[in-house]
Order: sequence, then C-alpha cells, then structure tokens
Amino acid sequence: MPAVPIEVLPYVRGIQLVLSRYEGYTKGKRRDADKLIRDEIKRAGTRARNHIANIQDVAFKSSNLSIAKAAKLANTKIDSLIEDVDKSITGMNHAFFSGSRSVKVSDLKKLIKHDHDAIEMVTKAINIANSAEHALSSSKPDQEIINLIQQCQQMITSCQGFFNSRNKILGGLRQKQK
Repeated sequence: MPAVPIEVLPYVRGIQLVLSRYEGYTKGKRRDADKLIRDEIKRAGTRARNHIANIQDVAFKSSNLSIAKAAKLANTKIDSLIEDVDKSITGMNHAFFSGSRSVKVSDLKKLIKHDHDAIEMVTKAINIANSAEHALSSSKPDQEIINLIQQCQQMITSCQGFFNSRNKILGGLRQKQK
C-alpha cells in the first residue's frame, strides 16, 4: 500500500484541521478513516439541523408559518443526509478495506479529495444555517431569512448528492480489473 500521495496532502491537511486523528487511507487505518469522515459529516449535519430547528421553533411560536415551513423542509433534507451517511457503504464488506483488489494511488487521490470536498460542503451549510439563525434574531426581513434557509437546504442537497457519489468511488473498487 503506497503512502498518502503528495498531490492530495493539502486535502489531508485540510481534513486534519477538522479531524486531528485523520491520516488518510493508510494501511491499517482505513476503517478508522472511513468512520471518522462519516461521523464528521453526521456531526456537522446535526449542527446545521440544530440551527434550523431553533429557527423553526421561534418562527412557529411567533406564528410566522412561512419561515417555519421553510425550516421544516430544510430539516427534512438534513435528516435525509444524516440517514444516507449513516446507511452508506462501510468498510466491513468492501474490497477497498478487505484487500480483494489492491488499491491504486488514483483511488486514494479521488477518495481523499472527495472526502475533503464533502466536509467542506457540510461546513458551509452550518455557516449558512448559523447566518439564518442570526438573521432571525436580528429581526431581518422574512424573505432574507427564508433565502438563507433555502441556501442551507440547497447546500445540504448538494452535499448529499456528492456524498452519495462517494459510493460510486468505493463501488469501483469492488470489481477486479482484468
């Protein structure tokens, strides 16, 4: 198993800013790295969900149903992302982790960059959700708050699609090439 490719070292370092124990998909630590990435995406999704849930509660209590509905839709999408991550492919019965096919450097590069980008997307969603909650507490116009909630939902939707494409990267490792 080759060491972490130098081309993706900046991505590994970027992930390490968030996950100090992350070392890339090095031999003997593949399952740990996979679990760390998945746990971080779920944790970040939960943080975004908490901000949006606060908005939903405040909006509902003040009878502002347009904001409450937008927040409920965003929370539903966040729940969907968390569920997808929770139920996605794991390292247990997978060739990438079991050694059925040797891992190529290009596989590592793709997976590490993909993980970095997914974490970056979900982090942006947290920031947008935080901005939406701040806008609500600052008595900004309803449409501005709704726009921020919808931006958060869009970022979560993009992250969900991006994370699900990770399964294709991992799935490509299952088949032995002839």
